[in-house]
Amino acid sequence: MNDTKKLKYFVLTGDPGVGKTTIIKRICECLQGKGVKTSGIYTEEVRTNGIREGFDVISLNGVKGRLARDQRLLSTPAKYKVGKYGVLIQEFENIALPTLQKDEDCKLCLVIDEIGKMEFYSIPFKNRIKEIFTNNSNNFVIATIPIRNSDPLIELIRHHNEAKVWVVTRGNRNIIYEDIVKEIFCNILSN
Repeated sequence: MNDTKKLKYFVLTGDPGVGKTTIIKRICECLQGKGVKTSGIYTEEVRTNGIREGFDVISLNGVKGRLARDQRLLSTPAKYKVGKYGVLIQEFENIALPTLQKDEDCKLCLVIDEIGKMEFYSIPFKNRIKEIFTNNSNNFVIATIPIRNSDPLIELIRHHNEAKVWVVTRGNRNIIYEDIVKEIFCNILSN
């Protein structure tokens, strides 16, 4: 990669459970501490007695909703499923979509953890992601995507000419954070 290239998209990938969301949260705290305006979402596992029951979607301002639940825990079957989980599209959209609006008046960091199969069952969300990654704006983006090749839009993100992708592993997850933050600040402060 050419080090003088301007970056706008800062993308983390890695195996499930490796720590991408933890890194995203740390980056957000750092950015907010430096006065950078942030908006967006992150996802979190929901566990009871150590057993994963599903996933929640949480906005950066603390609004929480269900993204997916074990089908056995739902009163009515979900239309879309990923493995044993029913995806709760409406609840996801109610939290995610309002947080991903552009703010052309200032530099805004859009945080999207995660862009994946469950989330892409929402057509409005997928359309918004496409717009974010193909539109010129003052905003920059921190996102997570699956490690494996998948949807063409996710592959566009992975190979975008204004993106840098970090592969988070168990071996680097405690040290990669500093490199990501340094790269973000080098790019947003120079814009």
